Amino acid sequence: MEELNKITDYIINSDSYKKCIELRNKMSNNTEIMNLIDEIKSLQKKYIKNKNDEIKKELDEKTDKLFNIPIYYKYNIYLEEVNNMISYVEEELNEYFDKVINKS
Repeated sequence: MEELNKITDYIINSDSYKKCIELRNKMSNNTEIMNLIDEIKSLQKKYIKNKNDEIKKELDEKTDKLFNIPIYYKYNIYLEEVNNMISYVEEELNEYFDKVINKS
């Protein structure tokens, strides 16, 4: 358990995680970004139900617009770094449990 706490602390104290949280907080105060995110979520639901090309086109346009906002773009870069750290830990844990389970 102590090792798990160390790993968690490492991720939480990483620059990527801190930057991610900072940018997420800034984005939450940006109505343009939040409205775009809401619109994209709505369009995604519509597209899943209908598979309509017009909806897909609008979804792509809104997504491109969102990613062209620098703060959102940077947020996603840091988020990907954090997710990569988490994935690495997950892979290591899976490997560990696999060895423990297959050993017995």
